[in-house]
Amino acid sequence: MLKINPIASTHNQKILALRKLYKSRERKKSNLFLVEGIKEVSRGLQSSFEPVAIYFCPKIIPSTVWDKIYSSLPGGVEIYALEKAVYEKIAYRENTEGILAAFRKKEYRFEDIYRQEKKQIFVVLEGVEKPGNLGAILRTADAVGVDAIFLTEGKVDAYHPNVVRASLGGVFTVPVLSSSNTDLYARFRHYNIQTYAAALPAYRNMYELPMQETTALIFGTESTGLQDFWIQKADETYTIPMQGIVDSLNVSVSVSVSLYEALRQRINVK
Repeated sequence: MLKINPIASTHNQKILALRKLYKSRERKKSNLFLVEGIKEVSRGLQSSFEPVAIYFCPKIIPSTVWDKIYSSLPGGVEIYALEKAVYEKIAYRENTEGILAAFRKKEYRFEDIYRQEKKQIFVVLEGVEKPGNLGAILRTADAVGVDAIFLTEGKVDAYHPNVVRASLGGVFTVPVLSSSNTDLYARFRHYNIQTYAAALPAYRNMYELPMQETTALIFGTESTGLQDFWIQKADETYTIPMQGIVDSLNVSVSVSVSLYEALRQRINVK
């Protein structure tokens, strides 16, 4: 039976260390990230990610829910039962569910995710800045079955609490890799992966693009779109047809629309 350690003080060293994980530099230093919420923690425990520590508040989380989570914990995980005042001090959400977990981050290589025998789909996000957008994209990517997301020239931390929260567990199922534009382009060319960039100028709309083969869909920043690199290097640039007066979509919406067109084509092929 795993030992449960009580914590009653907000000045406890474990609590002070935990709060530091809300900062990007501490996540990089420790190689850990935080996950909050019953659904999110449960999905993390079902994944291949390694849980390091669990923090829960018996006065907030229902006992039946905690018992189920506790019974699924692997050996070696540290478990801490927090007083309500202590837990509220470290909770990231306003309406907390009484459970937090620290997981070890994962580092992926291109060779870890590329499968020559499979018709894969990748998403490239150049310079995306908002954690909430990346989280929403991860959620869609999980639903569609995306094989990996590549962050290039990136500013967003893939393990930011807002990414984890908005992904609803997608952070555990879709590999996220960081790369430079040039290195990633060289990989795509080497493996003959077709590349489609959502950008102007474009002479084809999304519905004209064949996406049944291994495909990388490329998107730019929320404010300025793609740099010239991908506009010039991609096999095709494309637009999403729009009928109203609005001339752009949020990047997470653009990714979602594009991915579901790819999924539609692949389902129809089957």
